Amino acid sequence: MSESLPKYWQSLAHRAGELPEHTRNEFADELPVGVAAVPPDASTRRDFFKVMGLSAAAAMVACQRAPVQKVIPYVARPDEVTPGLALWYASTCNGCSAQCGLLLKTRDGRPIKVEGNDEHPVSKGGVCAVGQASVLSLYDASRARFPALSCQRTAWAALDKKVAEGLKQAADASMPIRVVLPWVMGPTAEAAVKRFLTAYPTARTVRYEPLGELAAIGEAHRITHGVRVVPDYRFDHAKVIVSFGADFLGTWVSPVAFTRQYTEARDAAGKREMARHFQVEPALTLTGAAADRRFLVAPSDVTPALADLVRRLAQKAGHAVPAPAAPESQATAVPALGAMASRVSAAVASVPAPSLEEKALEELADALWAQRGNALVVAGGDDVAAQVLANTANALLGNEGTTVSVADGVALDADALSYGELLAELKAGGVGAVFFLGVNPAYADPRSEELATLLKSVLLTVASNDRLDETASLVRYHAPDATALESWGDAEPRRGVLSLRQPAVAPLHETRPLVESLLLWAGAPQPHYDFLRARWEAEVFPRAASGQTFTAFWDDAVRRGVVTLPATQVPAPAFREEGLAKALAGVARASVDWELVLYPSVGVRDGAPANNAWLQEVPDPITKATWGNQACIAPARAKALGLSDGDVVRVRSGGKTMELPVLVQAGTHPSVIAVSLGYGRTKAGRIADGIGANGYPLASVVGGHARRAVPGVVVEATGEKQKLALTQTYNRLDGRPHVREAELAEYLTNPRAGNEEHEEHGGNGKHPLSIWSGHEYKGHRWALAVDLSACTGCSACVVSCQAENNIPSVGRDEVLRSREMHWMRIDRYYEGDEANPQVVHQPMMCQHCENAPCETVCPVLATVHSSEGLNQQVYNRCVGTRYCANNCPTKVRRFNWFDYKHDEPLERMVLNPDVVVRSRGVMEKCSMCVQRVTEAKALANREGRALRDGDVQTACQQSCPAKAIHFGDINDPGSAVAKLAKDGRAFQLLEELNIGSSITYLTKIRNTGSGSET
Repeated sequence: MSESLPKYWQSLAHRAGELPEHTRNEFADELPVGVAAVPPDASTRRDFFKVMGLSAAAAMVACQRAPVQKVIPYVARPDEVTPGLALWYASTCNGCSAQCGLLLKTRDGRPIKVEGNDEHPVSKGGVCAVGQASVLSLYDASRARFPALSCQRTAWAALDKKVAEGLKQAADASMPIRVVLPWVMGPTAEAAVKRFLTAYPTARTVRYEPLGELAAIGEAHRITHGVRVVPDYRFDHAKVIVSFGADFLGTWVSPVAFTRQYTEARDAAGKREMARHFQVEPALTLTGAAADRRFLVAPSDVTPALADLVRRLAQKAGHAVPAPAAPESQATAVPALGAMASRVSAAVASVPAPSLEEKALEELADALWAQRGNALVVAGGDDVAAQVLANTANALLGNEGTTVSVADGVALDADALSYGELLAELKAGGVGAVFFLGVNPAYADPRSEELATLLKSVLLTVASNDRLDETASLVRYHAPDATALESWGDAEPRRGVLSLRQPAVAPLHETRPLVESLLLWAGAPQPHYDFLRARWEAEVFPRAASGQTFTAFWDDAVRRGVVTLPATQVPAPAFREEGLAKALAGVARASVDWELVLYPSVGVRDGAPANNAWLQEVPDPITKATWGNQACIAPARAKALGLSDGDVVRVRSGGKTMELPVLVQAGTHPSVIAVSLGYGRTKAGRIADGIGANGYPLASVVGGHARRAVPGVVVEATGEKQKLALTQTYNRLDGRPHVREAELAEYLTNPRAGNEEHEEHGGNGKHPLSIWSGHEYKGHRWALAVDLSACTGCSACVVSCQAENNIPSVGRDEVLRSREMHWMRIDRYYEGDEANPQVVHQPMMCQHCENAPCETVCPVLATVHSSEGLNQQVYNRCVGTRYCANNCPTKVRRFNWFDYKHDEPLERMVLNPDVVVRSRGVMEKCSMCVQRVTEAKALANREGRALRDGDVQTACQQSCPAKAIHFGDINDPGSAVAKLAKDGRAFQLLEELNIGSSITYLTKIRNTGSGSET
């Protein structure tokens, strides 16, 4: 690489040393083409200043009164509610199939914040961005507020009568009744489904999942183990991890649990060893960004590459011999493994050779074989053949029972029909009833138009979706389900780990829990709570052996939110290779110009939570894009075609088309055009409708199953241009050592490896020659520490901070002006070749500098230093000069340009009363959750004790799945943050400027194998 290129770069333009077309300065008067100059009903800032003069304008903006709102006092206060004090409820997230443990914070009877449950043994206190945003979805004004008949309001009694009549008519005629529902619902919900199926003998379940990953994993295990199950993956037990397209840190299966396991396995500082991570993928993912080694392949080349790896492992297994001192059981096991290896080699022989280099495949095989029994191979996507090969690799390596456990996994419905089989039945005619329970195939499947036509001939159609979405608007009866924050339920994310979901608020609308609807339609009406409790008393309590009465056991389970049952020995099904050849028969490489990759985004996932402004505005951890999706292509391909960011292209496949702006994305295979799913909604609500393009219609259908890797698409430029709402393409830290990293072998030899500049600048962020007298702290001095090795960039902290601090979402146009309001951002830096760079993520918030440049330039002392080391922002002093933002070297201060009034009354209920809602004209920024500091000190004072380390957790810290953020009193030598500040990896940002940051970063450690044996 030329020395003129920066070591770390934020974008391709930055790497080339070019300025973007528009520098995106938030103070610029000129705006990008196609962006409205001001929001509706507002004067331009330029005209305003012309008329009023700069000084008068600043004063008027700052002195504007906050919006007047009506307040209603308590007339009769409930006994359990103390004004000003929060109540917490343990619960379970229902944002995806992972079903993580939650704590729900309520104030005055309304949920306002979601946190992770530290007692949950699977999620371990972490929450993803979608889980954090679920509290805003509770107050979504676009949710259904009542049951409907043909999209018109009706009463529950009238709807239930019609549904009962339709079911009776279908049953009497022996017509099929089909129930379309997700793969994972929870034990009690599944029991209600079984009760319904028992009441109607012609009824069968149809399992539907937009992404197809759980279905593929389950089908693969049916082939290789005889059971349809999603196994329990244990990344924390692995010393070598090889992932073929599985974004397990972002969206795959259970990313929160996997992120915590992953960081534990790679904690070099704690264990002096570190798991190695290899990633094979066609487009850069969050997991690929964290990998030590990343190999770039075409989408149709992923499965052949995995097959070749299995072939190499089989060769090694076939030649394996027991050690001289090995026990007799191991000696007899080797011939059996050799026989299996021979059959495996024969089965994979039909798979075409991959294009991945021989050297790379041999490196993967050697690394895995060296750690057999403590390695893990996973595959992403919806390709059953790839999942079968991953199972085979783990079996050859002896990983079953250590890093992957079929016995401890989540059992899937063994008798369910596929969605393709349902459509075939509907085409044949005669289906009497179809129920859609929390699924939306009319949006998230390429056969949506076909479904709309076929449903017209069905006698009874019902949907329980939370809104009149694309599917619910097609059916005759809409029975809206309550949200997870309004209803009871349970989950079993791992065998023997049962978590409860309890409501934190009564249903806000005229909705009804799905379980109650199923029981009523089955002729056995019962409240959801009663059904749940009775099932736990009959099935869970006898297994608990707690020595308590059931009432005491139940109350404790509800309080803690999770129960871990005593371990029981369950025989794991043995691996069988008989079905391998058939499963791999259709594997082929595509020789095409373009291959489309449809992938879920970290924010809106499959599109179900799309009508949530927090998730629409959180920047994608890789692309840094907000408010819509893009067509990501490789830099080399973009140059060859003359395309640049924002050029609109048309993608065609199978008669379907979509148009999207191009985003030139480093780390993308040259043959790939990658499009994130979850956008292009038409009936989600006022936030999501019309945002981006829907990629689902372009998915291919193979064997009745939708596939998200589509070979042979046609890509053509339209000649149009569309601005991308990107963040982090401005406010550069050019030439500054903002991130630091080192190789594991170097770190083990020298704890300060990669961090030598820390000592050069005086260490500890204080220059030996300073004009500052410094601050004297007689009590607490609050500080943060961020471990760059642990941070994966998942952005859960960004949404958590937004929820905690009443940070408004500003919308696409304001993001285009660089006016996003997030107090915390995740900076993503590339290093190396643009075709396949390495990536470092760095959480960035106010540095609470000891020598804060913002404090010296504020003319009204609106930003001042506290006696406990916090850089405080006094809102009622601020007159909006924005001098502080100009003088901030890390660009973490935000100016509130407009009143974000939360015009929808329901959505105002999410606001945290402990944090003021800022008005127009003031500067705001991270406060290190000073309200939480105050609350913890008050609690310690009431209990007559000193504040302990860990009593205060900032919002970003508490939600982080990786536990990469630490907060505490740095004056307390026993605190975690004080110990980390003295670590050899510790450094502060911009130490050469002597700002004295209170944020300590820890050098990122990689385990690429450089300088050490594999």
